[in-house]
Amino acid sequence: MSFVISSHYNSWYNSSMEKLRIKETIVVEGKHDVDKIKSCVDADVIVTSGTHLSKKTLELCKKLNASHGIIVFTDPDGPGEMIRTKIIEAVGTCKHASLALKQSRKNKKVGIEHASCSDIKEALEKVATFDIRKDTLTQEEFFELGLSGRSDSQDRRDILSERLNIPVTNAKRCFKYLNMLGLTKDACLKILQGE
Repeated sequence: MSFVISSHYNSWYNSSMEKLRIKETIVVEGKHDVDKIKSCVDADVIVTSGTHLSKKTLELCKKLNASHGIIVFTDPDGPGEMIRTKIIEAVGTCKHASLALKQSRKNKKVGIEHASCSDIKEALEKVATFDIRKDTLTQEEFFELGLSGRSDSQDRRDILSERLNIPVTNAKRCFKYLNMLGLTKDACLKILQGE
């Protein structure tokens, strides 16, 4: 398979008191997300300050991605997806970390700031690289896989999201993500069948 689920980060240090070091810069939505990430791992973190990303922030993301890489780590909700999309459009190929809704929900609020450190570390250990130049799955194959147009299509997309550690999405975004991961119809079918 040509998709990339990376787990190349430096190992835990000898002392359990020290944090996992992430070499890429992590891009999050807000200040509370920065605080949470920094409490869990040793990493440089920048904040988008919500969905209205400035040109300056997008340029910084481009520069950081070119020098040592970025990991886009936004909340599993509509605004988080909007931010992720804007960064993909501006930066191109980069790494992405995702949490499931249930991992980031607390008292009817959703966000990275509400996730446990173990869930955050796991998401960062399983980043996916989205390559915007890939085109490995056709729309017809996507439909044949039952990922759109069926009553259980969302359930099938959710299975892929969970197993590939990508955000839960609608059909259009899922199709794009699967192509960005370089997945073929056969590869998707194996994942759906639990192979």
